[in-house]
Amino acid sequence: MRIRVTVFITGLTSVIAQTVIMREGLVLFGGFELVSGVLLCFWLIWAGIGSLLAGRWFARTDPLKTASVLLFIQCICVLYAVIFLRCSLRIFSYPYGEIISLGGILLVSCLALAPPCMVFGALFPVLSRALEPNSVYLIESVGAFIGGIAATFLLIHFIPPVGVIVLVVACLLSCGFVLRGRYLLVLASFCILFSLAKVKDIELILRQIQMPHQNIVALEESRYGMIAVTRNREQVNFYVNGVYDFSYPDPYTTEEAVHYSLLLHEEPTDILLIGGGVGSCLSQILKHPSIKRVTYVELDPLLFTLGSEHIPTGNDYGAKVQIVFGDARFYIKNTQATYDVVIVNLPDPVNAQLNRFYTREFFAESRNVLKKGGIFTLRISAPTDIISTLHGELLQTVKQSLSSAYNNVLVLPVSRMTFLASDHVIDAQTVRAHLKKNMEARNLDLQYVNSYFFDYELTPEKVGYVQQRIDESQGTVNIDLKPVCYYYTMILWGGAVSESVRTIAVRLFHASPWLFLIPLILVLPFYRRKSIVYISVMAVGASEISAEVVLIILFQVFYGYLYGWIGTIIASYMIGLALGTFLCVRTPLLRDKPVILLSHIEFIMALYFSVMLGITMVPIPAINVLILILIFCGGVIGGLHFPLSVALVSQRRAGIIYGIDLIGSAFGAMITSVLLIPIIGIRFTLLLFIMLNVLVGMGLRTIPGKK
Repeated sequence: MRIRVTVFITGLTSVIAQTVIMREGLVLFGGFELVSGVLLCFWLIWAGIGSLLAGRWFARTDPLKTASVLLFIQCICVLYAVIFLRCSLRIFSYPYGEIISLGGILLVSCLALAPPCMVFGALFPVLSRALEPNSVYLIESVGAFIGGIAATFLLIHFIPPVGVIVLVVACLLSCGFVLRGRYLLVLASFCILFSLAKVKDIELILRQIQMPHQNIVALEESRYGMIAVTRNREQVNFYVNGVYDFSYPDPYTTEEAVHYSLLLHEEPTDILLIGGGVGSCLSQILKHPSIKRVTYVELDPLLFTLGSEHIPTGNDYGAKVQIVFGDARFYIKNTQATYDVVIVNLPDPVNAQLNRFYTREFFAESRNVLKKGGIFTLRISAPTDIISTLHGELLQTVKQSLSSAYNNVLVLPVSRMTFLASDHVIDAQTVRAHLKKNMEARNLDLQYVNSYFFDYELTPEKVGYVQQRIDESQGTVNIDLKPVCYYYTMILWGGAVSESVRTIAVRLFHASPWLFLIPLILVLPFYRRKSIVYISVMAVGASEISAEVVLIILFQVFYGYLYGWIGTIIASYMIGLALGTFLCVRTPLLRDKPVILLSHIEFIMALYFSVMLGITMVPIPAINVLILILIFCGGVIGGLHFPLSVALVSQRRAGIIYGIDLIGSAFGAMITSVLLIPIIGIRFTLLLFIMLNVLVGMGLRTIPGKK
């Protein structure tokens, strides 16, 4: 019984620790998909290496004693990971609030995740010698399911990250003592929970180390990330997930964000503002005398609450302003209201979530909520004087995507390239005169958007140069299922990616997507060899995690970014994994002819990806429920595959199978989120995995003497 409890707690604590450490990494590095892929990849790789090494190193040791020692070591390792991530900026002299280079992300992630992940990976083969591997896999999956639910819906909402790690350490210590039969020390291990009384102070101290020279006045965790508020005399700064978001006061940025589109409209009355309203954008909009209604859509209510508390003017704008909390795209799809001007005031599309607001589909949706003669505007960071080839392609991509929904698109070269789209003509030659006329008629007294800046920034030469560079650049329409803008901004990531990496990335982007099928021929040399089983384990591991990545992105695209569902998505996969393992272990028929069954599972996995390909082509009602069902089914397939693979190879090599599965998952997580989806799109990515599983399934049928 104590072994089963230990396995359960190991699964539970591993997911809770993973949630906290991954969130710490996202806060440190900015929370982009590239970062998520790197963190998940290193987590799985180190866990896989730990499992492979433990199968050799601890083959002849007492499994209970070895497991207890590993649990004690893990207590130190999870503490180390969090503290190392908090201190890494000082250790490597990285600035807080700025994007860290790709090399820095790889270095810090590798060093932080190696110790805890290797220990978690090592526990599986060690415990598999004290209990049947399939039972370990099943019980661990159930523990992971409950741990994911607890972390997502309970712990991270009420306890600071350091407090959650304290709970993890207490559980690991108690399991270590239970395995040794020292039950009195279990109570002693929970004495460390008294430190929870001071956990907020400890959290602030460690966060202050991460944010040197910052006067932290507020530090809050929401389900969307960590929000830090700092003060420097009269200036209040907001950081979201470790990256600078905005400051107050900052009239330069807020004036440019809203006034160009409002001044080009003859009489704006109803305005939709998406993002960026916590500062003073709403105040700037209300300066126009014709405004009757402003709808502001903000994803994170906590950000708005902190703005109300720490910005001197507060957020009380009167009856004209309506605040809507939630996903802006979901709101636009479902609202019946129409607007004169839609202002998108969001960061650049540096990840797949933000890319949703720069696609052809979103632009078409935004047009549906515009009144006749309405104007849509967004901004992109790009130099205005010398536009590089990559920036030109990014700007052309945005323009082409806008042009697919609007008849006229104008680009103004101000501090950030400002795109104005409408169905009526916006003449570039008369734009300065139009801006000046409306500013004078509305009696607006602005500091930075004024006649002087119009004459300086919007000269015919500047506007003409920008237009010429964009028109002569090669672009691609940005769509939901192929996030091109995300890829461009990723490789233009302000020094985060070296020139050689950029060159390779651009070449890959312009290559034919069919070239990505060529690596699949590497499966063929394993035909007629029993080692094809290991290839099958790796292929299914990569397929499972890739399917989860694709389905989460499809969930965002079709249903909206409702973060509270993410915990349900993870839970659906884990419970499916547990059910699949349970069915395989408990149903004798599923253990007969394992090679044939394994090949059938590969073909089922190919069919599974074909279903996903189908839902990208045909509109389906209740798509959110269908996606949850598909994620659950993916877990079931993985749960069936693992015990069959162990049965084919041998119980003694369960740790090796587990390690290969994790390494395959790591590979799938990285290439799918960072490479395949942005470059070849979701549909071609699904086709690639269909082909992979079909080839591996056929290869399993060629094993000599298969049963």
